[in-house]
Amino acid sequence: MKIRREGVKELWKRFIFENELDDELSPIVKESWIRSKKWKVNPFQPFGPIKKIEIERYQSLIDWAMPLMEGLYSIVKGSGFLVILCNEKGQLLKSIGDPDTLLMAEQIGFVEGADWSEQSVGTNAIGTSIVMDQPIQIVAEEHYSEICQSWTCSAAPIHDAKGNIIGVLNVSGPYEKVHPHTLGMVVSAVKAIEYQMALNENAEKNIMMQRFLEATTNNMKESILITDTEGNIIKANEQLKKMLNLDPSGLEGKKIQELFKNQTIVSNGPIYLQNEELHVAVRPSRKNYHVMVDKIPIYKDKQWIGSMIMMKEIHKVRQFVNHLSGNQAKITFDDIIGQHPLFIQKIQEAKLAARTDSNVLILGESGTGKEMFAQAIHHESDRRNKPFIAINCGGIPRDLLGSELFGYVDGAFTGAKKGGSAGKFELADGGTLFLDEIGEMSLEMQVLLLRVIQEKEVMRIGGHKVIPVDVRIIAATNKNLREEVQKGSFREDLFFRLHVMPITLPPLRERKEDIPLLVRHFIDKLSKKLNKPFPDIRPDFLQALLQYDWPGNIRELQNIIERTLNRQTKPVLSAKDLPEEVFHLFSGQKEEKSFMHKEDIKKQAILQALCLFHGNVTKAAKHLGISRSTFYRQMRKFHITIVSFCITLFQYVATKYSILEHFV
Repeated sequence: MKIRREGVKELWKRFIFENELDDELSPIVKESWIRSKKWKVNPFQPFGPIKKIEIERYQSLIDWAMPLMEGLYSIVKGSGFLVILCNEKGQLLKSIGDPDTLLMAEQIGFVEGADWSEQSVGTNAIGTSIVMDQPIQIVAEEHYSEICQSWTCSAAPIHDAKGNIIGVLNVSGPYEKVHPHTLGMVVSAVKAIEYQMALNENAEKNIMMQRFLEATTNNMKESILITDTEGNIIKANEQLKKMLNLDPSGLEGKKIQELFKNQTIVSNGPIYLQNEELHVAVRPSRKNYHVMVDKIPIYKDKQWIGSMIMMKEIHKVRQFVNHLSGNQAKITFDDIIGQHPLFIQKIQEAKLAARTDSNVLILGESGTGKEMFAQAIHHESDRRNKPFIAINCGGIPRDLLGSELFGYVDGAFTGAKKGGSAGKFELADGGTLFLDEIGEMSLEMQVLLLRVIQEKEVMRIGGHKVIPVDVRIIAATNKNLREEVQKGSFREDLFFRLHVMPITLPPLRERKEDIPLLVRHFIDKLSKKLNKPFPDIRPDFLQALLQYDWPGNIRELQNIIERTLNRQTKPVLSAKDLPEEVFHLFSGQKEEKSFMHKEDIKKQAILQALCLFHGNVTKAAKHLGISRSTFYRQMRKFHITIVSFCITLFQYVATKYSILEHFV
């Protein structure tokens, strides 16, 4: 959730200050932000206008809604949430909540009489649900006004018999407590209100509450169980019966102890649980279910009268989390650029791999697009609607990689998160796990990985429970794994487990015919990003790029194009506009009419990058579009030492500033 909030915050800042709108934003929020700016809403205003309420006009709406609002509040009481009723214009009519929450709401003008229409305060659940005429949940930085960005709001419009909006029901609270079932509760309550209005009669409050509870439990995606203070089952919705494969009849009236073994669930008293991950044992079937549990005490007149237990299968929870966190493949085969016959062949191989569920091993130098191919394979596979989780095996310290991959239980090691944490295998359940730089994985970790692949189950570090996982592995490396097997640094059995559908991506120097396509693609993309017109491209510009050897492959090409466009001051691109290491090589070849061996070009590129950044390996590697580890490997390969670098640096400076003559 944190990752999602920070990401949306950046999108919000770019839209507010730079008028840039990212397609990653949900369509509803995106359109609402556009409307908010069109209506000239001030995103930094302290609060919206507060007007006098026409109480007599809306008294009947208030009377119809209050019993349901009180019912909702009995469920969320003590959790920091408010239950709000608004009129058809977004003006607050009634507000119910904890005293401290009401005080916080008052500070942002979230009080009775306040105008929370989209035209006044921008994107928010109340105003946006009126504009869209549909239930809306707005979370944290999705709000247009900055004062609302610590809140989550779930709202649904209330309609009369003719379908006209006559009001809005809303539940608001702290952003960190966002939950999809909140909107389901609001929708159910609205349906109950509309039903009451259709009847147009004053039903008994207890009868209305029962209808509300039935509507709520049966319309929510979660499995719901309601008990009294003695542990008797009052209500069990259809979702619970389906999830646990129980007889639809005969649950009501039984003791909860007859259904579950877990003491956490059956324990009596006003116990509050939130997002508790449990393996629930069901007595009738003797099956275990991996679920996320919420247990909420229900109060009436400050008296505890029972509890509501909500369960959701853990794989569905993780699907939701992965969606919010952006753990989805965004690249398709249509996004991969190239027309070289060899490259087309690799795309066809990848498409064949996508039709299977076999493990894939993508080989190739750094910067050749291995992760793009991995995402495209996932996107075209039957797992496209499931998570795509990527992890860099070379970018995580060896002692932490195990916990990242397999997860850990509470107290597994010093610094372990309370409650433990799921690993990438669990998060990727049903989908694809992309293991980048698999060749950097230690032998110890390879053994554990092999076991998970073979057994299709994982055990968290420090734990004893076996968790089944259904994960497709796509691995990638720039190493020759057969050579690593011979050296003893990579397990042969793991290699054959991964080497089912191998795809070797060619380096850019072997498909230089694709460079013009890639250049135009990057220029088009970056020109839009930098708000610059598409420049005229001189033939010598492309010629210079074609003569360069591209040790950093496509990633280096993209970096070079971006650097060139950032420095561009005229609407024409020529060879002279390119960075010196590319142009110098081009001009030198032009004068000398000689061609260097590709290995010599690689070495020269490494030395020139070091010179350019005065020996800073991190900056030099980034400049070439390769990792630090790859850069160091190239230095060792070409026997580049500090002494040789210093000599090259002297020569570079002397040539650049024509000072060699002073030493002749």
